[in-house]
Amino acid sequence: MTGSEYNKRQEGTASIFDVTPAQAPKFMLMAVGGGILALLGLFMGPFGWILFLPIGIFGVWFGYFRDGRPQGHRVASSFRVSPSSIEANGRTFQKDDIHRLIIKNGLNNEVLVSPNIVIPVNTSTAMGVAHRARLATLANGLEVETGGRAYLLAGGMDQTTAFGLMTDVSRIMGFSTA
Repeated sequence: MTGSEYNKRQEGTASIFDVTPAQAPKFMLMAVGGGILALLGLFMGPFGWILFLPIGIFGVWFGYFRDGRPQGHRVASSFRVSPSSIEANGRTFQKDDIHRLIIKNGLNNEVLVSPNIVIPVNTSTAMGVAHRARLATLANGLEVETGGRAYLLAGGMDQTTAFGLMTDVSRIMGFSTA
């Protein structure tokens, strides 16, 4: 699993931030279970081909290839910050119009992620909850709030990368980081 990172480069009076999201963890229990089901379906003949094979293939895809984070947290992003504005995704946010910069989790919408204790009902639920919790640690995003709305600047970050990015952007714009 590859961690998130960002690079900052200077372009005149502005800084360009290139953010690479973390690679999502694999849900190996689901992938292995799907593989076993697919193999079982192959050996059961036509009934297995119709019922178990598609379910098994779906399980492998879901567990190994699917990234459960929102789209903005799965792709690399780039934005430009100057002392007077932020430019991201074709939009310009003027410093005087910005309410605040926040770190928000893309899966549970919590600002400043804190671990939750969940007591699951059964083992399969526990495995799903555990995978979602691992995924949530890599779904932090830096958002700018303006005009009563929040706009994602970059996502898919661990908490360390997200806080570092927010600190750098705040310093450039002259916002307090306390």
